[in-house]
Amino acid sequence: MIIHSKRIYMADGLKAGYLKIEDRKIVDFYPEGTDVVADIDYGNNRIIPGIFDTHNHGGFGYDMIRQTTKKDVKAFLKAEASLGVVNMFATTSGPVNLDILKDEVGIDQDGTRILGIHSEGPWGSRVGEKGINLGYPKPDMEVAKQMVEAGGDGFKLVDVAPEVEGALDVIKYFVSQGLNVGLYHTNANFEEANKGIDAGASVATHLGNVMTGLHHRDVGTLGACILRDEVDCEMICDGLHISLPMIEIYLRAKNHDQLMMVSDNVVYANLPVGRYVGFDKKSDRAFINISEDGFVLSDTGRLSGSSKPVLYGIMNLVEKLHVPMEECCKFFCYNPVRKYSDPSKKGALARGKDADLVVISDDYKAIATYSEGRIVYDANKDVIVCKDSFLKEHKIG
Repeated sequence: MIIHSKRIYMADGLKAGYLKIEDRKIVDFYPEGTDVVADIDYGNNRIIPGIFDTHNHGGFGYDMIRQTTKKDVKAFLKAEASLGVVNMFATTSGPVNLDILKDEVGIDQDGTRILGIHSEGPWGSRVGEKGINLGYPKPDMEVAKQMVEAGGDGFKLVDVAPEVEGALDVIKYFVSQGLNVGLYHTNANFEEANKGIDAGASVATHLGNVMTGLHHRDVGTLGACILRDEVDCEMICDGLHISLPMIEIYLRAKNHDQLMMVSDNVVYANLPVGRYVGFDKKSDRAFINISEDGFVLSDTGRLSGSSKPVLYGIMNLVEKLHVPMEECCKFFCYNPVRKYSDPSKKGALARGKDADLVVISDDYKAIATYSEGRIVYDANKDVIVCKDSFLKEHKIG
């Protein structure tokens, strides 16, 4: 198969021409003007590397945090392909769903491919601004061992607040089992955060969010994660969770090879604007409100996950912060591949690499999504709908 575009973001720069795809890989590139006939011509639409979203809890009414089914997982993956997500870490919290998700890791899907499993928690200590903290479970080594066994080889990333009693032992255990550990939902000061990093934590979970921030006398977990070269930092770039000026500070302060764009999408992402029945009747999230501008909020105004995809964040960086798309490709593709997968096979558009790519319009919508050379989303053919039973059970009005 040969596809053409006047704007292809190859590993060595922006080019016009033809990509030849065979046996799931990019086998050649022919520049514009070559006597080649394209099977599919995307004209002036941009072709970018496939998005690798390592922090995604759900969307379209599908939920990876609470008990799910294989049928719902597959429907969710199809929907995510419509957002240009080629690869992802399906993200739960604790042991739930690990046994279901591990069977989907690395296999062909009619949609996004799961490259691994991410567990955000359950051992945190902090809620977001305007939230009500009802407490978190204490670190439990037996539960940690159950999680490792249930997740198998597909379990790649787990998040822990480093300052809570027993957290450092749990961090060391997970690292000894080959997992990456992120610092998350934490009240840790600078010293406590560094102890977590010294124990083996190497990821900042949604840098800045639900995390002690910068203060001129103690730069907190945020400062520790920026300063420590061992730490790769997730960024939610929707402009809602982190203001664009703060993202600009990240871009100036942190090595660009250690920044990874994530969505932190939740079950409410891509659902209609309005009010929903939440899952925890005893917390401030008994009801959830999706606003016109994309906030997912509890009744107290607490942010409750993101509704915007990584593509929206790419638009913010390129159009508002004037980050070149070539540089942005590192954040949403190459850097997470370098951290968690195999950069000799994935991470960029180049000869010999897997044909993971997305065709996008100038308004940052996915036109076509390819997973290892297979078209897993075509905007001209595929119709993506939200989970009807979720809307019936949770949408108010």
